[in-house]
Amino acid sequence: HRYFRTRIRQDIEEFWIVALTSDKKVIGSQCLFRGTVDHCLFHARDVLRFAMLQNASSFVVAHNHPGGDPRPSEQDVAVTQRLLWLAQLMEIQLDDHIIIGRRKFFSFSREGNLRSLIPAPISSAG
Repeated sequence: HRYFRTRIRQDIEEFWIVALTSDKKVIGSQCLFRGTVDHCLFHARDVLRFAMLQNASSFVVAHNHPGGDPRPSEQDVAVTQRLLWLAQLMEIQLDDHIIIGRRKFFSFSREGNLRSLIPAPISSAG
C-alpha cells in the first residue's frame, strides 16, 4: 500500500497496476484509469495487456476510494474475481488488489479474501 499511497491522487478514483518479476521486483507501473470522485471505468483486458507487455510473472492492482472508506464494494469484489479468472487463463498471477482509503487500506490478499475468490482451475483442451 505504501507504493501506491504516494502515487494515487486522493480527490478522484484511480486504478493502478504494478507488474512484477518472479522474485517480486517491480518491472513497471502505471495508472490505467482515472475516474470521478466516486466511480472509475475499468477494462480488465487493459490490465492484462499491461502485465503481458511487461512480461510480468505476477501483478498487483490498486485503486482508491476518495470518500475514505477502503472496504470493498460488490463491484470491487466482482472486478477482483474477473481479474483472477483472466490472470489464471493467461498464466499470470494476481498477487493482490489493494484499496486505498483516506487513513486506512484494504488488501484482498492480507484479509484472506483473494484466495476465496480464485476460480476453479481452467482445464486445457487437448
